[in-house]
Amino acid sequence: MTRSIYLVLLLFLLPAASAIAQTKKITGFVKDESGAPVVNATLLVRGTTITALADTLGMFVVPAKEKDILTVSSVGYETKEIPVTASGTLDIVLKKNDQGMDEVVVVGYGTQRRINVSGAVDQIAGKKIAERPVANILQGLQGLSAGLNISYAGGAPGAVPNINIRGMGSINGGSPLILIDGVASQNDDLLRLNPSDVESITTLRDGGSAAIYGARAAFGVLMITTKKGKAGGKQVISYNNYFALSKRTVMPDPITDPFIYKKLRKLAIDNSPWNTPNYGTFLPWEQTWAKQRSEDPSSAPEVMPNPDKPAEWAYMGNYNFNDYFFSNSNFSTYHTLSFSGSSAGKAPITYLLSADYTKENGLIKITKNDWNRYGLRANLGINPVSWLKVEDNLTTYQLIKDMPTYNVTDVYYTQPVNVPKNPDGTWGNNSAGILAGGLVDGGRNMETRFGFTNILRGVATFLKGDLIFTGTMSHKRELWKSDYSSLPFNVGYGPSDVRTVNTPGVISNVNGTVKQDIYDLFGNYNKTFGEHEFKLTAGYNQEYYQWDPLSVSRNQLISPGLPFIHLTVGTEPTIQQTGFGSPYYDYAVRSYFGRLNYTFSNRYIIDLIARRDGSSRFPPTNRWAFTPGISGAWVVNREKFWEAMGTAFSTFKIRGSYAKQGNQSVGEYYGYIQNLPKGTSGYLVDGVRPPITGSPGLTVDPTNYTWEQVATTNVGTDMGFLNDHLNLAFDYYIRKTSGMLAPARVLPAVLGTAAPKQNAADMETKGWEFTLGYNTSFDVANKPFSLNAKVQVWDSKSKITKYDNPLGLFGAAYRQGQTVGELWGLQNDGLFASKEEIAALDQSAIIPWGELDIVPGWPRYKDMDGNKKIQLGLSDKDPKDLRIIGNTQPRYRYSFNLDLGWNNIDLSVFLQGVAKMDYYPHHYLFWGLYQQPYANIYPWNLDFYRPTAATDAEKATFRRRISMPVWPMPTSTRITPCCNPGWQTTTIEMATATQPDWIFPRVNTC
Repeated sequence: MTRSIYLVLLLFLLPAASAIAQTKKITGFVKDESGAPVVNATLLVRGTTITALADTLGMFVVPAKEKDILTVSSVGYETKEIPVTASGTLDIVLKKNDQGMDEVVVVGYGTQRRINVSGAVDQIAGKKIAERPVANILQGLQGLSAGLNISYAGGAPGAVPNINIRGMGSINGGSPLILIDGVASQNDDLLRLNPSDVESITTLRDGGSAAIYGARAAFGVLMITTKKGKAGGKQVISYNNYFALSKRTVMPDPITDPFIYKKLRKLAIDNSPWNTPNYGTFLPWEQTWAKQRSEDPSSAPEVMPNPDKPAEWAYMGNYNFNDYFFSNSNFSTYHTLSFSGSSAGKAPITYLLSADYTKENGLIKITKNDWNRYGLRANLGINPVSWLKVEDNLTTYQLIKDMPTYNVTDVYYTQPVNVPKNPDGTWGNNSAGILAGGLVDGGRNMETRFGFTNILRGVATFLKGDLIFTGTMSHKRELWKSDYSSLPFNVGYGPSDVRTVNTPGVISNVNGTVKQDIYDLFGNYNKTFGEHEFKLTAGYNQEYYQWDPLSVSRNQLISPGLPFIHLTVGTEPTIQQTGFGSPYYDYAVRSYFGRLNYTFSNRYIIDLIARRDGSSRFPPTNRWAFTPGISGAWVVNREKFWEAMGTAFSTFKIRGSYAKQGNQSVGEYYGYIQNLPKGTSGYLVDGVRPPITGSPGLTVDPTNYTWEQVATTNVGTDMGFLNDHLNLAFDYYIRKTSGMLAPARVLPAVLGTAAPKQNAADMETKGWEFTLGYNTSFDVANKPFSLNAKVQVWDSKSKITKYDNPLGLFGAAYRQGQTVGELWGLQNDGLFASKEEIAALDQSAIIPWGELDIVPGWPRYKDMDGNKKIQLGLSDKDPKDLRIIGNTQPRYRYSFNLDLGWNNIDLSVFLQGVAKMDYYPHHYLFWGLYQQPYANIYPWNLDFYRPTAATDAEKATFRRRISMPVWPMPTSTRITPCCNPGWQTTTIEMATATQPDWIFPRVNTC
């Protein structure tokens, strides 16, 4: 009886004992090859959601069963899979692989090992961004990835740059699709991100890798993945900051000597058709005053009553207004605080909470000009059951830009003799004084952007990790607000004459709201049969975006000190549904997509991609676009015949891809819908001006209006040498954009209207990318020293292959056969040396206004058509003497990155640039007063043709000789002639003769 009872109890306890034996705590250490702990290494029990995190000693504890597989990974190391042993103790060694082929990279709707990627994909670790002293990740991304081009039009804080991948995509624009945690975003959304929150950034450059995102990714994809809390029961508190000084770089510093400025200005006026009394007087008392100020600025005042008009101020300054208006450097600061970790147990709750503050100051010295970001982010992850993980990522942010209403670039219209303030403290009645008064007292523009983005994601895992379903809901809401004021301010015209300018003043308020809702559902199925590996992805995507602004303006303030719209009394307030540069718009996109990836024996890889997109921006009959894509790769180094190469040539992969995508960024959001423009009648009817409607415009041809088609072919290779310490990548691509929205044909200007736009133009872009990287580590003083260096060079060139401009007119936007950015101009043939040479070549057609005489010293141009005349053609069919002399598109971009680390001391060096680019200086910022009589004079303007030296009598009328450099320009310098605004461009040669004195004989100038 007793034996029976024990037997029954044993039968009941066996399952419990078995369960206890199945799951146990696995402990150990994760270290690198040198024995140093790999901090924050992630350990995942394959086929489950159980994870753990190594601590600062590399130690970990993870619940697992015997024979389970632990996947161990960390950024910068090769991923390793370790079976759980009966002992329950593991010592794991990870191999460093900062840029190796086993690195896991984020791709469309999933991840892949770099060696198995068949497209042109580049991944950047988030720490590369966080290491740089930048205010936002856009600044940090410059030069980090070949083919990714980020350019700023100016240095204003908080500016949104132009972003493109692989150059110009379409004549209608075309930026890469930006994804933040898998959710489609706008370019300016990158400003709201905290750089320290970024885990990785991936660029999908070719059609084969980007095609999974369909017609919205025709010009590449920029994918940003943010950090999450990691399981393991470890809590981490992190604080980072930087303080940065930014300096202005190249500035066009003018000549500040008042005598040189006034004398050369008078000379230019006398030799041009300008009205001399209004522009170029240089009276005897001004000459004396200018001499005094030139020789000793303290010997005479810079402002005094005008001797001829005592009621007015006269000015004789010697200012470099770059120094007056701009600081030599600005101070910016950045702070971020984060808490991350997880709870303990089998179903841990992971979390990451972060807060950041950034203040970026502009370079304007005399008034406030800054950009501020305040951000909060919370990422929470839970595992309510073993097969389901739920994650919520909430970001709240506020961006504030505070700037003057006046445009500081007006500094280039000031003159050195200007004086910003009068002796009585009022603003000076000149360009500098009015600009300074406007910047300080002329009003402010405060732009505020407040919003939140919430991404709720669920990941369900089945079939031991082979089948994974992911569902995402993203909601973004933003309020944009602008308080703009243009205020009156006082300017002193004379000692007793102070006037108010910029009246009656305007107050504008703009409120705009952003609404974006995105839903994604997709599944990934992975299965391996022997040497055959299949990965299948299928999904659905839907997005709705709305921008809804409202702008209200009213003039005539009651008091400039109270700039509020309810304190204005203007009789005709303006109300518009526009703001921040865009009127109201919305759009919706719906998509279905799928991808099949097949790998045989880890050597032969092929990807088949298909996606169907529908956009509300096109008529219902032309709304849908189909995106097919194919890519493949051959991992040559995994062939048996390659084994003899050993570690010397450790990796060799050949890639190729082709995809046909669409582009919906073609201008008008609903251009195919005709509407009646509204307005107010110019006639009174019963004492009022009634509302009226006009005739509908025809912006586009609704019968021929749909997606632009973008077909991309890419071939590339990845190579690794010296056991992948030295890596090389090269890609060559051809992108053909067809059906670009353009005028149906070029019509004569006398018609009075333009032809409607159709999908009627084509363009081809060819380019290449080269990357060479080296990474290694070795011991220095018994401590590891790491070295990472990367050099990148890339280039692209676009050509118009179809455009309905049969005459090849220069006046049209484009021409068939045109290389985008090309410059047409005359070719220089030296200078006229005699009247006989002038008589032998008729250049009268290019003389501005026909008002000037050609004299010896004038530039001579090549007679390309041999008719003894210099003429400007109207088309490339009959260019006359015009020829292609340059191109404004940047060519041969390059970057160099160097990272050194030892004993917790890091050093980073970053360089980037453009090797070839022609500039077209069609502005008097370059030409000075040779183009406009009220412009500045720059050092290069002082080097002009002088037929004879001054006589002693002439010298006596000038100021005393002083020591001052001559600024010669090298011969054959390409510049643009000053007086021909209708020209494309011109090449001339400047004489470099140097005279012993500053003399100003009469010469013909523009």
